[in-house]
Amino acid sequence: MAQTIHTFTKDGFDIRFAVFPELTHPNDCFDDDGETVRAIDAGDYEWFVANVTASKNGIELADEYLGACCYASFDDFMADGYFDDMVDEAINVARQNIETLSAD
Repeated sequence: MAQTIHTFTKDGFDIRFAVFPELTHPNDCFDDDGETVRAIDAGDYEWFVANVTASKNGIELADEYLGACCYASFDDFMADGYFDDMVDEAINVARQNIETLSAD
């Protein structure tokens, strides 16, 4: 089940940032001495799948996903370039979907 972290409006679209539990074990993603996995297990890091959706008038028009996210907080993820890229891509796809729907 998704947990909504933050909502806002950008370029006329309602943006929702939500997270899902990451089902991939962190050992499969990190090549370190186990420090990262221990920090995740201890609750020092968030381990999640990020989801950004772009909607207009309550209609979801696009969504983007990024898995295996490991950050000290969700705010840290939102301050990272990956989040901005996901928002921009969701808006671009939403615009394309509106154009496609309008053309019919």
